[in-house]
Amino acid sequence: MRTKTNSTNHLVSRLLILSFLAVFTAACEKESSEIPLEVADLKGKNAYAVPYEFPGGLVYDISATPDGSIMVGVNEFSGDRSIQLIKNGEITKIIDLNTNTDINGIESLGAGNAFFTTAGVDLAQEGELYRASNGKVRMVADLAKFERDNDPDAFEGPQWKNQQCEEEFTENGQVVFSAGPQNNPYKLTAFDGETVLVADAAGNTVLQATTEGDVDWKAILTPPLNDEGEWMEFFQTTDGDSNITCYVQPVPTSVAIADDGFIYVGELSGATPGVLPVGISRVWKMPTDGINMVCSEVEGSPECNVLISGLTSVIDVVMGPDGLLYIVEFDANSFLSAFVEEIPMGGGTISAYDTEGNFVKTVAENLVYPSAVTFDKKGNLWVLENKLFIGGSSTVSML
Repeated sequence: MRTKTNSTNHLVSRLLILSFLAVFTAACEKESSEIPLEVADLKGKNAYAVPYEFPGGLVYDISATPDGSIMVGVNEFSGDRSIQLIKNGEITKIIDLNTNTDINGIESLGAGNAFFTTAGVDLAQEGELYRASNGKVRMVADLAKFERDNDPDAFEGPQWKNQQCEEEFTENGQVVFSAGPQNNPYKLTAFDGETVLVADAAGNTVLQATTEGDVDWKAILTPPLNDEGEWMEFFQTTDGDSNITCYVQPVPTSVAIADDGFIYVGELSGATPGVLPVGISRVWKMPTDGINMVCSEVEGSPECNVLISGLTSVIDVVMGPDGLLYIVEFDANSFLSAFVEEIPMGGGTISAYDTEGNFVKTVAENLVYPSAVTFDKKGNLWVLENKLFIGGSSTVSML
């Protein structure tokens, strides 16, 4: 039996974790006419180039190619999936994809050469790493199988997540998420053409995978802390005669590799009943050569430490050509504003920090659900905004 006061918030949170935009139908119920004027007009307050629109599908990530083009992973509402390219002012489809679930993250190695991840489903039955090259696509690492076989946040390190905490029921008693392993390979970054790092949002881990199919957990993220310095509790449940405490999940969404020998991981952070998850997201810093690291503020970690705290719904982190870390916050009122009608949109932000965690500047603010950024070869910053939540479409623009 489960005891919890806000099943809707948990369901929305888990839906986002397993596929950040998969609740498009529900999200589109928030029509643009319902958005306050000061929010609906946010776009006009920033100097943008003409946006490239992707009205027929969902876009989770973008990546600049070496020649300056922008690669986009497009998931059509029809079920078709493809890698498309913004080049010389035009959008061109370069690769059609036949995958069971949506494209999540994408990392370009060349104009027609990329890694990409696909979304997870209940009990980690899907979610893989693919390599696309010269028009050919192959699955190179089965990330779902790794989660099913290992489930690191439940069985490694501090073992902070009980699998029973994943079970979710709708009001009519139907199981939406089952007690057991959950995964959602989200954004990724490549060391080279053979090894990548993947932020597994539902697995609360950073994975390291190779084109030979080898997978291991690079790091486990642990829950955010409450005012007493303890893991933030989400709800209580039971398994037989055992009482189980379920904690707010950190939800890693993005990972960046820097030239300083460290990697940087951004987290979205789940919700607690009745409280907006504002100001509890973090960016972690860990060495590139580390493996099986536990990122914990409670026990402390000599290898993996919080670099920046007090953030809200971090959805992307990238290293800029200037050596600064660019952090994308999805919305000032958290990711829930895209899903819960009563929560107004607060506007998304892109900020720059140095690699010691010091704030440097605000790059852009009042964005409409920014979901990814990338720098082209000239140093221009491109941003993906998901205005589909307010009745629009996914757009990619140069700042």
